[in-house]
Amino acid sequence: MKRQAWVASVLVLGLMGVGAVRLSFAEDAPAGKAMPGETDPAVTAPAGQPAEAEPDYAFGTVKNVSGDQLVINEFDYDSGEEKEVTYTVDSKTAYDNVASLKEVAVGDEVDIDYHEKDGKKVAVTVAVAKPLEGETE
Repeated sequence: MKRQAWVASVLVLGLMGVGAVRLSFAEDAPAGKAMPGETDPAVTAPAGQPAEAEPDYAFGTVKNVSGDQLVINEFDYDSGEEKEVTYTVDSKTAYDNVASLKEVAVGDEVDIDYHEKDGKKVAVTVAVAKPLEGETE
C-alpha cells in the first residue's frame, strides 16, 4: 500500500514539474511570440506585411441596405439597448448564403465579421441566416 502511495506521489509531482516547465517557457517568451509548438501570427504573414488581427463579430437584423452600406439593429451589451450600426462592404467582403449585398434584404438576420478602418466598420464576411429545410419563417 505504501508503494502505491509513493508511485502516485511521484506521478503527481512529475506532472506538476511539466506544468512548471511550460509556465517558465510562457514567462520567457517575448511579447507577441508564440510558445514552442504554437503558431506565431507574425510568422505566417507575408514578408513585409503586418499580421492581420482577428476580425470583430456582430449580429443583428438588417434595417437598411444601400450602395456599399449595410445598417443593422444590434444589441449593445454596454447600454443594454438595441442600436443601429452601419457596416461598409468592399470588393474583399465575402458572403455566406447570398451572392452579394444586393441579395441581402431588410429583415434578414445577419452575422458580420469586420475590422475597423479609418473610423468605419468594414465587413470581412456577411452571413445571412436562412431557415433550415422544412422550417418556416
